[in-house]
Amino acid sequence: MRVHRKVWRYVPAGAHPLHVGYILRAGGRWNRQGVYGCLYTAFTQQGTRAEYHKYIRRETPSRFNREPKELVSIQVVVDPVMDLTDKTISPISPQEPFLIGDTPADLESCRSLADSIRRMGYVGIIAPSAALPGENNLIIYIDGLAGNIHLDEGGDRVPL
Repeated sequence: MRVHRKVWRYVPAGAHPLHVGYILRAGGRWNRQGVYGCLYTAFTQQGTRAEYHKYIRRETPSRFNREPKELVSIQVVVDPVMDLTDKTISPISPQEPFLIGDTPADLESCRSLADSIRRMGYVGIIAPSAALPGENNLIIYIDGLAGNIHLDEGGDRVPL
């Protein structure tokens, strides 16, 4: 599947929308820290706000948490993308509890699934948001083939 649309993410205030310094060092639900990074985005501003607030609630206070943030838009064209929310093409049920669960086992199941999806040649994943029911996220693996990933500033910047 090909995704061609506007997506949203949060960045430190004033940072470039495609700033990737942090994502290359961080680990998350859909990437392994120190192995591969990914750009976590949401399809809506509301989804991005929910992801940010969930992150803030679970993290130890740090300078990053206290710095002002902005929602920024990105225009993406990503292909191929595995859509885990579409039961007709997903290799697993979109209702699998681990997709939105927060236990260490849930997170490891997501990372193992991401490992498999990446090995199949996908450069992105659409997954249900673990922060806001009904929302979806687009996870983009920036180490994919350059011809399969096109990212441009979306032109939107909203204080968070």
